[in-house]
Amino acid sequence: MTKYFTISFLFFSIISCGYPDIDNVPDFKDTKLTDEELLEYCSISNTNKKDIDKCIIDYKS
Repeated sequence: MTKYFTISFLFFSIISCGYPDIDNVPDFKDTKLTDEELLEYCSISNTNKKDIDKCIIDYKS
């Protein structure tokens, strides 16, 4: 039983080394949102209509 556990642990450890590091995540500051995505983003973070409109205006400027 421990033999299978050890082999499984080694196998998954080797496979997990292939995933990119968190330092390789791109910077999303220059990403442009579509109108639909922007409305969804602002609606999630704000519930008031005025706040949603302000969020959209702030993003576009």
